[in-house]
Amino acid sequence: MDLLLQYLANGIVNGSNYVLVAVGLTLVFGILGVVNFAHGEFYMLGAYTGLILVINYGLPIWAALGGVLVVAIILGLGAEGLLNKMLKERDATSSIIASFGLAVVLQNSALIGFGPSPMLMQTQYSTIGVEIGPVYLPLQQLLIPVAMVALISVLYLVLRYTWTGRSLRAMAQHAMVARMCGVRVQRVAVITFIVSALLAGIAGFMMSSVYMVYPIIGNMIVLKAFTVVILGGMGNVAGAAAAGLLLGIVESLTSAYLGNGLRDIVGFVIVIAVLLLRPQGLFGRTFQRS
Repeated sequence: MDLLLQYLANGIVNGSNYVLVAVGLTLVFGILGVVNFAHGEFYMLGAYTGLILVINYGLPIWAALGGVLVVAIILGLGAEGLLNKMLKERDATSSIIASFGLAVVLQNSALIGFGPSPMLMQTQYSTIGVEIGPVYLPLQQLLIPVAMVALISVLYLVLRYTWTGRSLRAMAQHAMVARMCGVRVQRVAVITFIVSALLAGIAGFMMSSVYMVYPIIGNMIVLKAFTVVILGGMGNVAGAAAAGLLLGIVESLTSAYLGNGLRDIVGFVIVIAVLLLRPQGLFGRTFQRS
């Protein structure tokens, strides 16, 4: 039982990472209908930015996080301009292909700028252990689910109680009616991409203390994020959050009891089964668009 609780804790840490990445991805799709395959590179560049600022320049974590936020905002603005403003009104595949191209550009830029050697962030929090009953986690890992809950809670409050949040939800439910009601569509698009990039960048920064960071790390992350989005229901933020935690826990238990080699397989097997049996996802429905 003690080992099971430890595996569950590890799964929650990984699942929190999936939640942040997948919620950003599902926001862009649910509100704007844009499929962004470069989303994993936002995660990767957020991780590298934090690593460089902490390791090379000796900045404290909070200052490095500020740098991560700046880089994420720039990435969000650039992706919105390319994938939404310039290409969305063309053929539906144009933005998808462009997002693949953007991913390759960002990957190779990281390879040139940072090199191929994996990097791991070690800070003073890495050596501080926290014991909760039989569960042991380094403080730096324990902060990941705490940050996830805080960020998703803030996002929920913004979506639920602010004018900007109502505009985002209106666009998700019916884009044409939202325009007729005075919603500033371009402003909504920019905010959506920025929030999406911020969540991915923060996730990459936090997870850089858990997993090695290298230029193509975004490939698997974006596949996991799409898995979570499909499991939770396309465009369903709450469903993505629940599915992200579920996937993290399932992967942790699979790795512990069935073998580490099956860890990355199980999620894709589940998503194939869901697509066959419940195409709308485990937790939600698909927004109607116009």
